[in-house]
This record gives sequence, C-alpha cells and structure tokens, in this order.
Amino acid sequence: MRWYVPVQPPAALDRVLACSWTATPSGMHRLVPDACLDLLWLSHGAIVLCGPETRAWEFALPEGTTAVGVRFRPGVAATLFDTDVSVMRDRRVRLADLVGADLERATVQHLGREGSLTARMHRLERFVADRMRDARGPVPDDDAERILETLAAAPRASAGELAAMLGVTTRQLHRRSLQWFGYGTSMLARLLRFQRFVSLAECAPPARRSLARFAVEAGYTDQAHLARDCRAITGLTPSAYLAASFPTFPDMSDPYKTSATFLATMAS
Repeated sequence: MRWYVPVQPPAALDRVLACSWTATPSGMHRLVPDACLDLLWLSHGAIVLCGPETRAWEFALPEGTTAVGVRFRPGVAATLFDTDVSVMRDRRVRLADLVGADLERATVQHLGREGSLTARMHRLERFVADRMRDARGPVPDDDAERILETLAAAPRASAGELAAMLGVTTRQLHRRSLQWFGYGTSMLARLLRFQRFVSLAECAPPARRSLARFAVEAGYTDQAHLARDCRAITGLTPSAYLAASFPTFPDMSDPYKTSATFLATMAS
C-alpha cells in the first residue's frame, strides 16, 4: 500500500487543481519542486499552504500522522488567496495567515468531523470551490495560463518573448511572475523542464533510460544542461537522483498533462 494516494480532482476544479491526495507518511521523504503549491491538513489539526519550492527538501512526521491535501496548478494560489506567492517561497504558511483565524478554525472543525481521509480530502476540495466563487479575479488567471502554455510548447522561450506575448515589459513580466508563481519565468521554466525529465525517466524501464534522449525531449540544450539543473534542484546527478527516487508524486504536477495521461500514470 502506497503512503501517498493522489486522485484526479473533480471536473469543476480540473483547471485549478493538479490533484487531490491522501497520505499516511512514515519515515523520511524527499520532495522535489514542481512549481505547484499544496494546501494540506495534518491530523494534529494544522492546515498549511506549502509555498513554491526552489530546491528539493526532506521531511519526517511523527508515526501515525495522516494528511490530506489539494495541489494547486502553477499560478492559481495567488488569485485564490489574493496574495503574492513569492513571499511564501520555500516556506509553509498557516491558513490563518491567508484567510484569517476564524475561517481557519471553522475549516479545521469541519475537517475534524469527517469520518475518513477521503471525506476530509473532499472537504478541502469544497473549501477550494468556495475560494473560487469569492475570488476577485478569474481563476486561473488567463495571462498566467498563457505563460504556462507557451513554456509547454517552447521550454526555452525567453523572458523577452513571453513579455511581448503579453504586451508588457520584461520588468512587468517579472513582477507578475513572482506574484503568480513565486519566482521569475526562468526559474519556472527550469522546474517545469525538470519535471518533464522526471516524467520521461519514470515512465521508461531502467534498461531503456537514456539521459541524452530524455534531456532533448524535456527541452534541455544537451545532457550537460540537464546535469547542471538536476544538481541545482536536487543536489544529485541525474543518475543518482533516478537511482534514489521513486514515483512518489506522479506526473500530475506538470500543468500540461491531459486526463488520459493522468489515468495512464495512475494505472502504471
């Protein structure tokens, strides 16, 4: 039985959530940044939003801890919580700091009354649906989506090209990117490109893994480019990272995956 169980979000939240999940973590776990943010509830009662990460990090929770969460697609949380997510970079933030103590307390109470992890997960989904209804702007933001779509088709698109597409200056683009994603577009592209490499590698049998081919298909200039980014993000070489990792978090974190790809990943 896996300690982490992701599921496809409800259709109404498909453009907002990469996935919903339940977990019974035990021991040490290593997480790799993917440009997404997670809102999670822990069985000791805390609700936190995990800000955008820039490097892999490890965590361990007390034995018997359970958790449920929802994973926001890149660029979504800024509008849902009316905040600049760059202030949460590499941080975990209490929900009360985002929505106020009263709403956090009510949400914790609702979650505590649910009888199963799955029911608590669905309660968090309803919380997200309520935030969408009350958001001041469109969720997801159209311009943030255009940046993601462009980087999906052209992983090495420059800040100048992205700014021209939106009709803004590169300075304005950088400011908006910090607000939406937590970092500039170059860092965003680096993380999304690395996640594509991970997806390609994890879907291939070990005997057929070719770092050079994966590097090109993921959007790197060459294998050396992949090696530099992998070490910067994970602290390991690509070979060492693949040898030490396992598909804890399937490739749902890539905002460009289709439902068909998601289901195929879950079945593997």
